[in-house]
Amino acid sequence: MQTHQEHFDKSCELRDSHWKSIGEVDPYVVSHIINPALMGGPMWPAMRQAFMTIHAPERTILASDGLSDPYDDLETNTANAAYNGFGLEVYVATEKLTVPVNTTWQFQLVYQAAQVMADQGNVISLLNDLTYITTEFYDVDVPAEFKNAEGRVGAFIGLPDPIIPGEVQLSLEPVKMVNIKLLTLPELEYVINNGEEGRAKLAGLFIAQGNTTWSTLQRSSVV
Repeated sequence: MQTHQEHFDKSCELRDSHWKSIGEVDPYVVSHIINPALMGGPMWPAMRQAFMTIHAPERTILASDGLSDPYDDLETNTANAAYNGFGLEVYVATEKLTVPVNTTWQFQLVYQAAQVMADQGNVISLLNDLTYITTEFYDVDVPAEFKNAEGRVGAFIGLPDPIIPGEVQLSLEPVKMVNIKLLTLPELEYVINNGEEGRAKLAGLFIAQGNTTWSTLQRSSVV
């Protein structure tokens, strides 16, 4: 039986290899000086909370790095022994970024998404059942026209990317690489009013629009 450290090291190696096949991985991850889990924030599987930057042709990708770490109690808790954490990582794809990524709304978007995934714990089951889900996030500094009356922004979760595989085999199991896409306010209102059928319709419209998984302030609303 492999130790937690062996599974952890192998999972990190496999995740890194995945992103290196997509673009140039920035050697500097974005992380916290003090882990938010120690101050009442959501707990990640092995405590480590980090974010990667991948510079791909024509776009920048910001991805969580740690939601799919093996659980730190893997060797003592049989309930967690078979799983790579929450079974997923999240990412935001956007136009090429030339400023420090941690100052951008795109980073705020992927950060909020990752914390929600950690807080909810079993979003992977929803994605497996529904394919697409939508939600709303606070604390994303986009223009006011993207925010609802409560100051939240809409996000579409689970769109397929033509270049980024939707699943990656890690040490213990395959995990999903889950896209987070910023919605326009009309798109958010449309999906609220139309539910699962609306999500499926939006997914088709995003694919037809091109740059399916991109989060950008420059695109036109599809509804």
